[in-house]
Amino acid sequence: MLQYVAALRDLRDWSGLTYRQLAAKAQAADEVLPTSTLASALRRDTLPRPELVASLVRAVGLDEAAVACWLRARQRVQEAAAETVQAEEADKAAPAVDDDGEGNGAPAVDGPGRRAGARRRALKVSIAGAVALAVPLAIGTALKLSEDRDDTPSTASLPSAGWYQMRPQHVLGRGLCIGEGRERNGRTKRPLAVQRPCRSVEPSTYLERVSEGVYQIQWHHPEHGVGCLTVDLAYRVPGALVAPVDCKGSAHQRFAVEPARPGRGNVYRLRPLHSSLCLGSLGGEVDTDNGAELSQKNCDGGEDQEFSFEPSQPPSPGS
Repeated sequence: MLQYVAALRDLRDWSGLTYRQLAAKAQAADEVLPTSTLASALRRDTLPRPELVASLVRAVGLDEAAVACWLRARQRVQEAAAETVQAEEADKAAPAVDDDGEGNGAPAVDGPGRRAGARRRALKVSIAGAVALAVPLAIGTALKLSEDRDDTPSTASLPSAGWYQMRPQHVLGRGLCIGEGRERNGRTKRPLAVQRPCRSVEPSTYLERVSEGVYQIQWHHPEHGVGCLTVDLAYRVPGALVAPVDCKGSAHQRFAVEPARPGRGNVYRLRPLHSSLCLGSLGGEVDTDNGAELSQKNCDGGEDQEFSFEPSQPPSPGS
């Protein structure tokens, strides 16, 4: 158990997030992760509740596959610990030596005590093996996400709430921003988030700060009112498009905004809270067309997954 809890502490340390930041990210995803409860759980030598483990793993930015792996490891540790207790009780109850009939107390070759002791040692190995499932996940996934995030400290500050034009970095020279459009293949006619000329982009975009590092991206349409950019159907897989729908505060309507790279100024990466993937152009960096759809993608560090927020004027009254 101590190893498992230590692995959770390592995961939290790797994230670089404070207890308060973790709680804020969990709250933004409609989960509960009280700071005092988490801090206490990571100090104890007993297993945290499964719900707390799942919330912590999601809050540091890992996906549902990682959550499942941590929970499986926890279950194995719990089962192995229970069996270890039983083996230790049997070990205490069983004689450590066998009488050879002459009162010499010769060591048992295969007595109950010997078998119980061997079982206890095997179960301890089982616990270590269960924790070993989680530790490589903490390290391996952390390394992968570190590559995506670029762990080098950035001097960029997070944007404040306000009116902006949202500019993908791979099309700066083309004067394109994120605005309303339609699917290029004509499959549907619903409004989507696409690349549009900045000079005529609409609707007006408002960045609403939900909690520390977490935002909603609102579109204020003169006819249809306010909608929030939302990952289609809360899909957790790459390729899901982004469209404005009624703002409900759901995790797939909220985005972790992270400084993208040092030396790039106020340029950010946007991760939907429900998936921890990245927003980017549907076709990647080469997709520089007017009308290219915004989509949820695997984070690859491409400039199409990096955005600046240029301050703009709010819509005029009655427009």
